[in-house]
Amino acid sequence: MSKAYDRVEWTFLKEMMRKMGFEPSWINSIMKCISTISYSVVLNGQAGNIFYLSRGLRQGDPLSLFLFLICGEGLSSLMRLVQRKENFRGVKVSRRGPQISHLLFADGCILFGEATERGVALLKRVLREYRNCSGKQVNFDKSTVLFSSNTREDEKGIVTRILGVRSSNDPKCYLGLPNMVGKRKKEAFQNLKDRFRQIIDNWSIRHLSQGGKEVFIKAIIQAISTYTMACFLLPKTLCSDLESIIVKFWWQKGHGQREIHWCNWKELCISKEKGGLGFHSLDQFNIALLANVWEAKGLPEDGLCWRIGKGDRVSVWNDCWIPGVDINEISNKANNSEIELVSGLIETRIRRWKRDLIENTFLEHIAQKILQIPLAEEEH
Repeated sequence: MSKAYDRVEWTFLKEMMRKMGFEPSWINSIMKCISTISYSVVLNGQAGNIFYLSRGLRQGDPLSLFLFLICGEGLSSLMRLVQRKENFRGVKVSRRGPQISHLLFADGCILFGEATERGVALLKRVLREYRNCSGKQVNFDKSTVLFSSNTREDEKGIVTRILGVRSSNDPKCYLGLPNMVGKRKKEAFQNLKDRFRQIIDNWSIRHLSQGGKEVFIKAIIQAISTYTMACFLLPKTLCSDLESIIVKFWWQKGHGQREIHWCNWKELCISKEKGGLGFHSLDQFNIALLANVWEAKGLPEDGLCWRIGKGDRVSVWNDCWIPGVDINEISNKANNSEIELVSGLIETRIRRWKRDLIENTFLEHIAQKILQIPLAEEEH
């Protein structure tokens, strides 16, 4: 989207909140937070005349992230409407998986549809209506269309002509998604750490209460990694490094000051109902995001099924690796504390579980669930 935050129409945002069922007095309070802000330009140390805006959201304000999501719900609603009334078809990752018509992330989105004149016309109609209502419009210079391998050349020509965007086959197209996944994964991980540090450094000089820090960590810092975690299984060392950056920011009292850690990070990740603060444990959150994809891609209907490879990175006691079994249940009812990794429960040469060891270590119902987990034929 072009100038995604700056183009948001306030009337559209207000109507979206009303349609979603928010209390009118609450909506008015939110709109006052947006519309009563004044600005002035400082030139050579002198502030100019005060002026007010008539649209747009302020980037960097934690509230703006949530309001931007409400605006994005407008596009989602239009896509669902055209699916229901016009029989617009998205894609499926498997025959039993859900039909996906769109994915939204920050100021970008991926739209899925049929490579036909009718399908692309419906798609463009949705984008036009969304632009007219919300003020947000597509940046065609930064957009591209990717086709499945069985799409005919004449169909590709129709789609690119109607949408007015370039194909991924165009050598001038800057979006190299297939290459980016393989060649730049390590670079993306490093950029993620740098992004964490940059944002925290910018905010650590401000005087935030602990409540303000909690909102900032949940709404901004931990949300940054969501897209990467939905695509890649991050190394545990990277997750630990990211959590260390967050912990340091949480406990420090001022920019550059040393801090005292009054409790460990795991306790802060416990839900508020159980005495914690509900922060994400990044490695477990990573697994949960990837599991959403795995579950839809041809897994058994009776629940999530894992396929374990080498197992030398999976902790027996600290990772959720047994479907339907809580971590606390594993550690509280185990008889062998010498085992640390799942790899210690596998006969690596013949790729089988160590049945006797498992049955002697875990309760019967837990042991049976472990033995039902299939092992990959090759170590990964």
